[in-house]
Amino acid sequence: MARGVEVRVLLAFFTWSLIVAFPGQLLAAPPHPKISGVSGEIRSGQARVRFTLQNAFSPEMVEALKSGIEITFKTTVEIERVYKRWFDRPMGKVRYTRSVRYDALARVYRLHRDDGDELLPDVLSALDRMTRFEVIVPVTGDVERGKPYRANVHARLDKVGLSEPLRSIFFFSSLWDVETDWARGIIQAP
Repeated sequence: MARGVEVRVLLAFFTWSLIVAFPGQLLAAPPHPKISGVSGEIRSGQARVRFTLQNAFSPEMVEALKSGIEITFKTTVEIERVYKRWFDRPMGKVRYTRSVRYDALARVYRLHRDDGDELLPDVLSALDRMTRFEVIVPVTGDVERGKPYRANVHARLDKVGLSEPLRSIFFFSSLWDVETDWARGIIQAP
């Protein structure tokens, strides 16, 4: 009987020491999705913006993707001319949609973008293509060489594209609440 008490005390002590030693790792929420590496260049008529979407796919989302559920992200990219001590001037805006779905018959991942479709052989390449972006934004107004321009980028998971039973289930799941804050990056005017 005393041996069982000793084992429980040791187990409780070990558990408590783990919680005290690593509180952030044991109790931390999954990393928040974010946009990083916003850069690009602007020329007369268009801006080319590159960025990466990080921490967008939880392990549950990857498993859902592998089982054939389509995942869609809607991204907004805005271009503006930056002025010191004055209001910035909007020059262009585009909304961009990208989705991926596993085709079990063909055993490929179908990536659908606004500018065309692509077939990908495995889940890793599908995740890579879903999170790396290069977007062309039509711009209005004159582009002045050497002046500051900025790109603002925002992305979110589109739950509307999900089927009705999944939409109602995922409505209550925070694992499917994927939305980034607005990210900014300077774009060059060569």
